[in-house]
Amino acid sequence: MELKTGTGQPCTQRGQLRAQAVVHEAVQRETLYAEFINEASKLLADAWSHQAESPEILAGLYSAVQRMRLTSSNEVVQAAEQVTRLVVDAYAAPDKTFGDLRKALQSDEIFDPLREFSKVCSAELSALRG
Repeated sequence: MELKTGTGQPCTQRGQLRAQAVVHEAVQRETLYAEFINEASKLLADAWSHQAESPEILAGLYSAVQRMRLTSSNEVVQAAEQVTRLVVDAYAAPDKTFGDLRKALQSDEIFDPLREFSKVCSAELSALRG
């Protein structure tokens, strides 16, 4: 039986399997990137008003970066490493109050530490999906 693509062209079983593998890979990466974003967001919020009690607090973040090294582009890994450095720096900085956060959010100088990471992940996933 000859299968057809949405354009009416013949589609081989090998082609279908490859397409399924690409979709599966994209879903796995997207899940990993979302996990990293969630973990980094929690840690950045915690670091705003706390000092790290031990290095283990960063284990989830480091684990995600190492898993990215297995499948992700250098750009994604570098962006993840930058976020990790920002988290470490945030924990090392003096504690801030909620008022400090409010002032920072009202200023025009808001820095989104996850913006570049999200941007390079989005580009990579788009390229992967073709």
